[in-house]
Amino acid sequence: MSILTDLQDQMKTAMRNRDQARLDALRLMVSSIKYVVVDKPDLDDEGMVAVLSKEAKKRRESIVAYKAVGREEQAAQEQYELNLIEDYLPKMMSEDEVRKLLTANSKQLAGVANFGEVMKIAMKMVSGQSDGATVSKIVKELFAK
Repeated sequence: MSILTDLQDQMKTAMRNRDQARLDALRLMVSSIKYVVVDKPDLDDEGMVAVLSKEAKKRRESIVAYKAVGREEQAAQEQYELNLIEDYLPKMMSEDEVRKLLTANSKQLAGVANFGEVMKIAMKMVSGQSDGATVSKIVKELFAK
């Protein structure tokens, strides 16, 4: 079953249960996927995961911003949405797991001259199971030595 179909089924369940907060969060997720489907009608589950990853990143940034200005209620709403989005994302690798993977493949990365190319290769290695900031940090550590 595709992610979109599952989200739509979850929306129906939330409507039946009159769970407005969950329904709103699910609608946002479906809307963001459908927005991308307009441009890419053949979007597969991997593409949908990429869309949801971007939405999760937006939520993380919003949580930090809301907490910085003391708006705890909005931060809690964003956290709720983030938790729901993360249910549909693959399990993320820890920083240590990413470090071990990149260290094991450091010979493949060492042959590349510029940082952008190294990051492309490294992001393919972690295959969406880690965020770019963590990978970037570890790549910089590896090649600073």
